[in-house]
Amino acid sequence: MLATIGHAAVVIGLAVSLFAAAASILAARSGDIGLARAGRRAVYVACGLSAIACGVMVTALLGHDFSILYVARNNATTTPPFYSFISLWAALEGSILFWTLLLTGWSSLLLYRYRSAHPALMPWAAAGLAVVAAFFFAVMTWPGDPFVSVTPVAAEGNGPNALLQNHPFMGLHPPLLYLGYTGLAIPFALTVAALVTRRLDGEWLTLVRRWTLVPWIFLTAGIVAGAWWSYEVLGWGGYWAWDPVENAALLPWLTATAFIHSAMVAERGRSLRTWTVILVTTTFVLTLLGTFLTRSGVIESVHSFTQSAIGAWFLAGVLGALVVGAVLAVWRLPDLAGTGSPPALVSRESAFLLNNLLFTGLAFAVLFGTLYPLLAEALSGERLSVGAPWFNRVSAPFFAALLFLAGVGPALPWGAASWRTLRDRFVVPALVGVLVAVVGALVGLQGLAPMLTVGLAGFSGTLLLGEVVRAARGRGRSSGQGWMRAAWGVATRNRRRYGGYLAHVGVLVAAVAVAVSASGSVQATAVLIPGQSASLAGYTVTHRQLVREPLAADPRVFETRAQVDVEGPQRGTLQPALRAYPNSVAAIATPTVMTSVGEDFYLTLMAYDPDTGAVTLRLFINPLVAWIWVGGAVVVLGAAFAIWPGRRVTAGAAAEAVTRA
Repeated sequence: MLATIGHAAVVIGLAVSLFAAAASILAARSGDIGLARAGRRAVYVACGLSAIACGVMVTALLGHDFSILYVARNNATTTPPFYSFISLWAALEGSILFWTLLLTGWSSLLLYRYRSAHPALMPWAAAGLAVVAAFFFAVMTWPGDPFVSVTPVAAEGNGPNALLQNHPFMGLHPPLLYLGYTGLAIPFALTVAALVTRRLDGEWLTLVRRWTLVPWIFLTAGIVAGAWWSYEVLGWGGYWAWDPVENAALLPWLTATAFIHSAMVAERGRSLRTWTVILVTTTFVLTLLGTFLTRSGVIESVHSFTQSAIGAWFLAGVLGALVVGAVLAVWRLPDLAGTGSPPALVSRESAFLLNNLLFTGLAFAVLFGTLYPLLAEALSGERLSVGAPWFNRVSAPFFAALLFLAGVGPALPWGAASWRTLRDRFVVPALVGVLVAVVGALVGLQGLAPMLTVGLAGFSGTLLLGEVVRAARGRGRSSGQGWMRAAWGVATRNRRRYGGYLAHVGVLVAAVAVAVSASGSVQATAVLIPGQSASLAGYTVTHRQLVREPLAADPRVFETRAQVDVEGPQRGTLQPALRAYPNSVAAIATPTVMTSVGEDFYLTLMAYDPDTGAVTLRLFINPLVAWIWVGGAVVVLGAAFAIWPGRRVTAGAAAEAVTRA
């Protein structure tokens, strides 16, 4: 019964989405308000149908209805309710179902928000979003049906993937990523609408920038949460391995970030508008491409789902979106071309252009490294891999240049910079950057890349601080306010600018933490019997006993854990474990971490001897890792502050704020 209801909701959703696309296109061509309303409401209905389908699947998962194949493969009677619920996105078909719910939710939000505004753009945007929704409903109707029934009905299911039920962060990380991925369909649809209607003006740019920033915030949070999950769950002591799925999330983030910066220039004039269209289209295509890579099975990954016919559908979707975006961009190229003179070499416009080149160059390098094994195997039959060392070497120059621009871009004036401006704004930050790098070397920081990173962070951070101080002093002199009050007044009057500064500060903090943790991490392996101790960099660990018992939350999971006392800068008892899941060939490591402001003490149980109680432990001391998560949070807060609605201002004040930005 549940399978029938769920499948019917999917099929009807496909029909309703196709109707929404057709009605919206006819409304856009004829100007019929009634048809536009019908198309918009059909998108709402599609959202409701996808919610019904998701509700049916969640009900089946919580009720352990093994008559549905997806439930039988990804659930068990002993699976805790929380992990049963999040099994909705634990595997292929369920993740597509959840994706469709979020996509139609974003679409409904956009169309409801502007139901009486932008009458030229919204019908075409509704049509584009309805076509994308129809694509996902079609995938679920044919190759990726999540409601396939199975007989005879098994008494027990396989349970979720062991890695996906080993930490509650799986309830946060995928939804954040999916909110980012699906939300990026909105700026693509708005751009298609603008290209079709030739309304490539400030109205379109404002809409697209705003509706890119919101999913960008979710995507940023999802990437940081994924790194945290990897660090806390996988037991290897790291947070980023350049895995294909990690790259799939990073790629649209890079191009969306480039677009957000490009739009700032485009809104001031007619320059970089071609860039904005290319970046928006590329970002959406990369979300589909990432889905193809991770759900087709063509690239091996710890995240990849099994090989499926869905991959061919997504490849067709990638090609379709690419063709639509490219054809429309070429068609409207005369409208997109800039009318002004090229920007001065030393100006904020040039800094943003270089920023675009760096972000897109980095995205291309990551995409090449991700696809190269696939291309090599297709051409030669030889299976190759591109590992973290290659990505680190290639990406390091891009990241260094972007750190430099994080401070330089905001500090440069629009138009052209005079020598006096450069001297006044850059000499002190340059000295601070050198000083910070020297101090880093004196306190033990080793390697050119880490010292360059902290030096550039000091340089760019001082530039950003200088911009805030300069503006606060000006406001303080004119209003008689104190420095802090004046700084807050400046920030709230121009949230977009100073929210961007805060996001840049978050990037600098995270970059320093990554550089220091990567270069300063130390590790060791110790084999200990009960009562024995081992030492590493000021820490002493003592193995007390080995405990083996079923997991309280799920009796089918058998946990073996070592009780270890830790003495040193941080003290306590840690219990790293190995968990044996019934659907996993190998036991899953469950590390334990003690975190402080300065460093993490990270402990993983690698192996054990049940007869003697001996354990093999992996010890890590990772400096400043906590500041990666802090930096990511600051980036998200800065972006949220930038788009948070402020108090209403007069037209003159708004124009003045835009001029200052």
